[in-house]
Amino acid sequence: MTFAVAGAKASAMNPEDAVRTAAEWGALHGAEICLLDARSVFGRDHLESAALHAIRARDSKTMSSRSLAMETLLYASSQRQVQDAIRAAGLRPDTTTVGIVVFGGSNVDEFLREMGWSRDDDVLNAASKDLEAFGISRREAETVSTTHRADLALEKVALLDVQK
Repeated sequence: MTFAVAGAKASAMNPEDAVRTAAEWGALHGAEICLLDARSVFGRDHLESAALHAIRARDSKTMSSRSLAMETLLYASSQRQVQDAIRAAGLRPDTTTVGIVVFGGSNVDEFLREMGWSRDDDVLNAASKDLEAFGISRREAETVSTTHRADLALEKVALLDVQK
């Protein structure tokens, strides 16, 4: 299965409306869309890893949720429960930067136009984001060089399989 990863800037939003609009757009275009608050994304690799883990879980019939989009959110947030994943990495009313994963062959830029968002993949970068908000303590973060701290997020994504 193919997927595309993108970042975007948006106006503050109603999270439920944004997720509903994304689901409706996806249904019309044969796609599934995962939306995350980009403040909880630690690089493009973070979203790609979460998406690949979700696809593997679907293929091995070990998904904890009913959709690739939600499974991706679970992996990206490193949470086992949907409610905890939404709280950790889901959209919030003050979200203005969005991480997006579009599953299927649909064009992510078309989706962004539909949402009225502007593409900005830089919002996915890990620089200046708080690993403690992702559940990684300062002490844990200091065990690796600053250039490799985003790798800790990848490790948490991978560890979710062990916790399942």
